[in-house]
Amino acid sequence: MHEIFYTKGFEEPWWMLEGWEKDIRDQKSFDEFQEALAYFEERKKGMDQKFSSSKSKGQGAVAFWNEGDLAFCEECEENLQIYHGLLWTHNKKPINSF
Repeated sequence: MHEIFYTKGFEEPWWMLEGWEKDIRDQKSFDEFQEALAYFEERKKGMDQKFSSSKSKGQGAVAFWNEGDLAFCEECEENLQIYHGLLWTHNKKPINSF
């Protein structure tokens, strides 16, 4: 099964640190690779237009942000950058290339 996650938080989506699931804002599941690819590319294109900066790790993880879009991190006691991410997994493992 292919899953595409939209995340929003203080870390880029590829870190998948303990508790990363709390940053998930939306997720879609697909049985077919081509359906997942079409959805991922569509979401990526839309986010490219919405955000001024982006960074990829492999082909299946992308972080988007606007400089200065900060939120207070209580654990860190400081303002940190907010990242919007797309993460593609297959059978619960991140995809690095198609």
